[in-house]
Amino acid sequence: MLNFPGDEAAIVLESGGKKYLIVSDLHLGYEVELAREDIHFPNQLPNILERLLKLLEDHRADALVLLGDVKHRVAGVSWRESRQVVDLLHSVKARVREIIITPGNHDAGIMNLAGDMAKVVSGRGIRIGEAWMLHGHCWPPPQAADAKIIIIGHTHPVISLAREPGSRRKVFLMMKASGSRVVKVLSSKMGGALTARRRRQVTLLVMPHFNNALQGVELSQLLRGGRGVSPLLRSGLFSLSDASVLMLDGSRLGSVDWCVRSRELW
Repeated sequence: MLNFPGDEAAIVLESGGKKYLIVSDLHLGYEVELAREDIHFPNQLPNILERLLKLLEDHRADALVLLGDVKHRVAGVSWRESRQVVDLLHSVKARVREIIITPGNHDAGIMNLAGDMAKVVSGRGIRIGEAWMLHGHCWPPPQAADAKIIIIGHTHPVISLAREPGSRRKVFLMMKASGSRVVKVLSSKMGGALTARRRRQVTLLVMPHFNNALQGVELSQLLRGGRGVSPLLRSGLFSLSDASVLMLDGSRLGSVDWCVRSRELW
């Protein structure tokens, strides 16, 4: 069972008597990289940590799942970034039974930073209940097609509202594909075969970024594809233009195609 908290880029998954708070793309240390370009931004750790701890408390979560890009620097890790990651994991670990990290393309060195505070799984993802979760920069294994839903981050989807010039709203994207097609594509990309039960349909949920300092990527830009778009979307396995655009509370705004064409209406 999935729940949308309503005011944050997060979801709560209930499975096996446990509650998992799921967030993606913290990009800790982002402001450090901006400073290298003479762009100065406040340290985002206090804000990120305060919001995370509030969500964990409000929803009585037993575990936190970080869907990759916990840190921002792609190659290596700076000492400031290292300190932020360790401080966050230490603070969260005091509140939950378990922290799970599915590494993203920015997470070089995350296993050493996590130590015994978090369980770092394969970048191909992990299954919890009916959900397969990964960052989304790479392909999941064919076994992901046996899950009811695949949850990724990486893509940072946002919309701009004509009535709010300059503002961007984080959104979720939800789309479906036939189970047989998902199996076929994942098997061709990753090798191997699925021996478990195949779903008639597999849902893909794309999460927005948790770090409020990130601008995000407009839907029209996502439709054009590019390096920052997950291969699950870029390949055409799931139809991005037909995807449902969901606000943070889970309410449906419309399809991606409709939102791009009708932007001036809202």
